[in-house]
Amino acid sequence: MRAYRQEFSDFSPGVYLDCAYQGPFPNCTVSRIEHAVELKRRPDRLHSDEYFNLPERVRARVARLIGADPLEVAITSSATQGIGIVAAGLGLKAGDEVVIASRNFPSNLFTWLHLRRLGVRVRVVRPIADHVTPDEVIPELNPRTRVLALDWVSYTGGSRIDLATFGELAHRHGGIFVVDVTQGVGAVPVHLHSVPVDATVIAGYKWLLGPYGTGFVYLPLGIQERLELPVVNWITVEGSEDFDALPIENFTLPRAARIFDVPETPNFINLYAMEASLEFVEQAGVATVWDHCTRLNERLAEGLRAWGFRLSDAARPEHRSSILGFQAESPERTAALHRHLRAENIAVSLRHGFIRVSPYLYNSEEDIDRLLAATRGV
Repeated sequence: MRAYRQEFSDFSPGVYLDCAYQGPFPNCTVSRIEHAVELKRRPDRLHSDEYFNLPERVRARVARLIGADPLEVAITSSATQGIGIVAAGLGLKAGDEVVIASRNFPSNLFTWLHLRRLGVRVRVVRPIADHVTPDEVIPELNPRTRVLALDWVSYTGGSRIDLATFGELAHRHGGIFVVDVTQGVGAVPVHLHSVPVDATVIAGYKWLLGPYGTGFVYLPLGIQERLELPVVNWITVEGSEDFDALPIENFTLPRAARIFDVPETPNFINLYAMEASLEFVEQAGVATVWDHCTRLNERLAEGLRAWGFRLSDAARPEHRSSILGFQAESPERTAALHRHLRAENIAVSLRHGFIRVSPYLYNSEEDIDRLLAATRGV
């Protein structure tokens, strides 16, 4: 395999196994940021057509990555904004119902709960494991269900749900299926046109290796047409690039998700960085990331089982992702072990009682062995 470690910063003497927290910039992204900063320092070198071309290049790369059409992708500042576009745009009212899981990441939680002020009933499924199951969701669905909103990959222990199963459940009851795919896209292969999902949101700063404050929302045409657009982003209006002949009396918006783009869409520092990171992910290949992380996590799981640790359901093939969670015999021991690992310069996260390990292409078997050695006897 290509020596990807040299394409990132040197984490020594530490070991960075926390891509699910923050995906580090590849070196090529740092170089592109320096170029963007130079353009801001010398705007005389910034061509005006980049205001329109840069977002479209980024949009096209995201679409290829997720198996969608560029017309279905809007550029956002976060997964939270993507959820907000859908939640606010649907015009839900008293009597409508939304089903969510308590283990959803907060971006896919609080905006839905906020709809209660409108009289919307928000049913919260409280999973027993670190991921929700169909049997836990089915009792909460009924003819008044308008939305089922879940996370594809659990941010706690890394368990992945089957998108087809839950999408079909939502559709069977007349609702739409909204998914936060942040902890999967870029590391787990997916083709959104092949699964019954109606909207997905992605934060760009994890497995896409992009800057904080970047994200995307996938909106098929049928959903776009159902969403209210409260604010018009001027750059998406047909003909708005011609400042001398703006269509003031009659303006039209394209039939495309870009009408939901975050304002100031061509944020050059963010989007040049995002473009470079997407190029890196695309060139490396999601399948390469998937295979490499699977191999490392299987090695980790084997060692942890031998020493009596409890693994998250992400250790099972049907729930596998690029993340693996594990626990000691008690929450107190797990927290103490996490502190010990951090003291040993091994970067992992602690989420809902799981030590969350999330390797990437810059990690090696030696990194996994160092983590295992640090857990032994603690």
